[in-house]
Amino acid sequence: MSTEVTSRDRSPGDVFLDGNLPPVLVRASAGTGKTYRLTARLLQILFQGAAPESILATTFTRKAAGEILERILLTLAEAADPENDSALEELRRQVGLETLPRSMCLQLLQRLVANIHRIRICTLDSLFTQLAKSFPFELQLPPVWRLTDEIEEAWLRERAIDSMVSMLQPGELATLLAMLSKGETKRSIVRELIQIVSGAYTKARQTTPDAWTNLDAPTAPDDAALTSAAGSFRMAEPPQKTVRAKLDAMAELLETRQFDSLATETLIKNYAKAKRNGEPTKLGRSALPDGLDDALGALYAAARSNTLSLLAAQNDATGQVLALYDGQVAQLKQSLRTLGFDDIAVRLAKQFSKVDHRSISRRLDGAIDHVLLDEFQDTSPAQWQVLRPLASRSADAAIDPDPDPEAAVKRSFFCVGDTKQAIYGWRGGVAEIFDAVSAEIDGVESVEQNTSFRSSPVIMDLINRVFQHLSRHRIADAASDGHDADKATYEARAVTQFAKRFPQHVAFKASLPGYARMETCEKIDSRDGAEKTQACYQLAARRIAELSRAAPDRSIGVLTRTNKGVAHLIFLLEQLGVDVSQEGGNPLVDSAAVDLILSAFMMAEHPADGRWKFHVDHSPLGQVDGMSADYVRDLVTEVGIARAVQHLAAVLAPVCGPRDTTRLKQLVQLAVAYEPNATDRLRDFVRMVREKRVERPQSAAVRVMTVHQSKGLEFDAVFLPELDGNLTGQPPLCIADSRNLTEPPVGLSRFLTSEAWHFLDTRWRKAFGRDAAGKMTEALCLLYVAMTRPRQALYMIVQPCKPDDKKPAALIHAALGVDTNPSEGDTLLYEDGDSNWYEQ
Repeated sequence: MSTEVTSRDRSPGDVFLDGNLPPVLVRASAGTGKTYRLTARLLQILFQGAAPESILATTFTRKAAGEILERILLTLAEAADPENDSALEELRRQVGLETLPRSMCLQLLQRLVANIHRIRICTLDSLFTQLAKSFPFELQLPPVWRLTDEIEEAWLRERAIDSMVSMLQPGELATLLAMLSKGETKRSIVRELIQIVSGAYTKARQTTPDAWTNLDAPTAPDDAALTSAAGSFRMAEPPQKTVRAKLDAMAELLETRQFDSLATETLIKNYAKAKRNGEPTKLGRSALPDGLDDALGALYAAARSNTLSLLAAQNDATGQVLALYDGQVAQLKQSLRTLGFDDIAVRLAKQFSKVDHRSISRRLDGAIDHVLLDEFQDTSPAQWQVLRPLASRSADAAIDPDPDPEAAVKRSFFCVGDTKQAIYGWRGGVAEIFDAVSAEIDGVESVEQNTSFRSSPVIMDLINRVFQHLSRHRIADAASDGHDADKATYEARAVTQFAKRFPQHVAFKASLPGYARMETCEKIDSRDGAEKTQACYQLAARRIAELSRAAPDRSIGVLTRTNKGVAHLIFLLEQLGVDVSQEGGNPLVDSAAVDLILSAFMMAEHPADGRWKFHVDHSPLGQVDGMSADYVRDLVTEVGIARAVQHLAAVLAPVCGPRDTTRLKQLVQLAVAYEPNATDRLRDFVRMVREKRVERPQSAAVRVMTVHQSKGLEFDAVFLPELDGNLTGQPPLCIADSRNLTEPPVGLSRFLTSEAWHFLDTRWRKAFGRDAAGKMTEALCLLYVAMTRPRQALYMIVQPCKPDDKKPAALIHAALGVDTNPSEGDTLLYEDGDSNWYEQ
C-alpha cells in the first residue's frame, strides 16, 4: 500500500523501538526532501547501535555523497549543542525518537568522527572500485590498475579501432563494411566504426555474441512467383494514370529483382495496413484493380525478406565488429593497466551472479547489514546485478542469519528515487528497475512523497496542470486504437501513462510568492532553424539580463537541452554584461591566453602549419627570444609539459586580466595532473585541454547548464529557452530485446526505420516499441526535471509553433488548455502569479 507523506514534521514511518526497520522504497517527487528522508533513515540506524562500517549508502555524484555525510555530522553537532534546543527537537522529529537525549547525539558524533574512514557513504563508482579491489584475481584485473576518465576512454576507443582496422585483411574489411552499411558507401571507415562502438558496445558486452543472431529473415518468394506477380501488375487495367505508373514501377522492380527501395515504398505500407485491417489496398484514394492480392502478397514477401535479410546481415557484421573491438580494447587496457567504470561494473555483474554473501563480507573486512540506495531510478541493469546480493541480504534476515540474536538492528534496506526523473537512459539507466525492486526484495513497503518543500504553489499548480493533462495533445490520440507496428502507438501510450500515473503535487510553503510565464519570441519566416533558435536565445538573454539587474541577489538557472545552446547563451549574456558561469565548467579555451599556449604546442607539433606560428608570432609569446617550434619542443623535452606550461604562462600573466590569470593557473594544474600519464604527442595534451571542463573558482548568480547537469539543483528562478527541439531526439543505433529488465538482454538488433516495423515479427515489434516508449518517457522526465528546478519563478521562452507539433513547447501549451495561439510571435501564452515575486 502506498502512503502519502505531507509534512516535514512527519515521523518517517519506518522506525520501530524494538530495532526492526522494514525494507522501504520511497518514491520521492522533485523537491520533496529525499535527502532529508535518507539522512533520517541513516541516523535511525546509527542511533540504534549499528556499526558505521556495516552501513552502505550509495548515490550517483560525489557532491551528493558529500552532502549526505555533511548533513549527518552537522545535524548531530547542532543537536549536541546545549544552546540549540530547536536543533535537538528537529532531530527527534526527523528520526522519530521523542526522548532522544542530547548526550547520545554527542556520543554518536564522536564515534562517527573517530571512524569516519569506515563510513561507506559513496558513489557507485567508488563502491564498485572498492569491490573490484577486493576481487582482483576473480575479475582478472591488471596489477596497479587505475580508472580512466571520459576523455581517455575516447582515446583508447580510437586506438583500439585503429588496431582492429590494421589487423583485418582488405577483403575482410570491405565485406564487413558492406554488411554494416547495407551496401552503402561510407566516406570514413574509422568514423563509421567509432559510431558503432559508441552506440552498441555498452549493450553488447552485457550479453553473448549470439544475441546478434536472434532476428530471423524469411525466405523470399521463388522466381516463378515473382515473375507471375510482375505479369499481373503489367496486365492490370486501372483507370487512374498514377496507379498505372505505380504498378509498372513495381513490375520493373520485380523483374530486375531490385528490392532495396521497397522498404519505405508507400504501396507496401498501404498493403500491410490494409491486410491487418481487413480492407482493400489503396494508393492514395484510388482502389487497386481486383485480382492483384496474390501479386501484392508476393511483392510484400519479397520486400520483407530483402529488408530483414539486410538487417540480419548488418546485425551479424555488428556483432563481429564488436567482438573484434572487445578483444582489442581489452588487450590495450590490460597493457596500460587501465579500466573504465563500465569495465568494472560488467566484470562485477558477472562475478556477483555466483558469489556468496560470506565471501563478500570477508573481502570487505566486514558484513554490510544496512543498504541505502539513492537516485535508484538511474541504475543500470549491470549495476543492479552487483547491488542485488547486498540488497537481498540486507532485506532478508533468513539469508546468512545474524549470529547475535540480541542485536538491536539486524539488517535494513532503504531505496529512494523517482521514476519521473529518470533522465539517464543514454548511459544505461533503466527506470523500470525501480519497480522491479518490489518484486525482487520481499516485504518492501512503498511510500510516496509528493509535497514539495522547494517550490511555490504557483510552480506546483503549473506542474500539475501540465503533466496531468499531457493527453490533450494530439500525440496521445493513437494510444487506444493504434497498431503494434506503428511507432506512434507506443509513444502515445507512454504519454497517456505518464499523465495517468502523475501524482498531485502540493507546495508545503503555501505563502511563498511565485510566478510562471510562457511566451513566444519573434516569428521568423525563414526556414532556417538556426535563425529561429537565435531569435529565441536573444529574447531569453534580454529577459535574463532584466531579471538579473532587478534582483541581483537571486539565483537564476538557465537550462538548455544541448551543450551548444549553453555556449551560445553564455556568449549572448556576456555581451549584455551579465556575470554568468556554467555548471560543470567550460574548457579552458574560453581564455585567449590558454588558447595561445595551446597554439605554441601545436606549432611544435606541426611546424609546417603556418596558422599556429602566425598566432604565436602576433602575441606576447612572439617576443620571447628564439621562440619557434624547436624552442617549444626542446622546452617540453627538458623540463616536462607541466613546467613548460608554467614557463609560457609566466610570460603571458603580466598582460592578463584576473579571469585569464585564473585560467592560466588552472591550465598549469591540469598539466601537472596530466604529466604522469602523458603521451609523446603534444596534440594529445591540447585535445584534452580543449575537451575537459574546468569550473570557475566561484560560480555566478546566473548559471547556464543543460537540464541533465541541473539534476539535484534548485534556483530562485529558472529560464527554459530551448523547448523547440524534437521530443525524442535521434534514434538509437541498436535495440535490445530484454525479457527481464534486471537481466542481460537476450537479443540485439540494429535500428530499423519505423516505416518498416510492419516487416518485424511480434517479438521484435514490441522490442522496438519499448524503446520508442522509453525515449518518449525519458523526454517527459527531462521536461519534468527542468520545470521543477525553480523555487519561485519559471520563465519559458519558445519559438512560434503549430499546436500539434511534436515539441515540448506544443505539449506544454496543449496541456495548459489556454486559448492563446502559439503560432504567433511576441505573444504571451500563459502567465500566473506575481511578476514582482522577487520584491517580497
